[in-house]
Amino acid sequence: MKPVLIAVALTGLLLMLAPFVLERFGPSPSTGNQVLPVEQAFDVRYQLDGNTLQIDIAIAPDAYLYRHKLSAEGRGVELMAWQAPEGEAHHDEYFGNSQVYRNGLTLRLPVRDAGPDARILLGYQGCTTGLCYPPQQVELVLP
Repeated sequence: MKPVLIAVALTGLLLMLAPFVLERFGPSPSTGNQVLPVEQAFDVRYQLDGNTLQIDIAIAPDAYLYRHKLSAEGRGVELMAWQAPEGEAHHDEYFGNSQVYRNGLTLRLPVRDAGPDARILLGYQGCTTGLCYPPQQVELVLP
């Protein structure tokens, strides 16, 4: 019985404190600081030009992508060796010293032998002020 009372008391306390925590650490409606959905923070577009898949990622203001979290895997297509461009030096509490991209990023991935169901699985992870998004994976279906 005692553990139940403690759990109820803690739940009540958390509910009472929630507005203060959100006011201090959450987005502020008065300043318009709302956290963007990951698809808006990192808008991925792509096109196949011959044997090169060009991937353009528009990165929202105050957001950045980690270079070391970029990955690509071919399914039904041979993905040739590729390398992400150099990013800018960055240090944060999540990954320490790393390279990041801001504003935008263009990747060029050489491909060949694309089958009828060819696709690329693009992996990435990024952050915005005060929040890191979980790792993402986007399926890019080749025409």
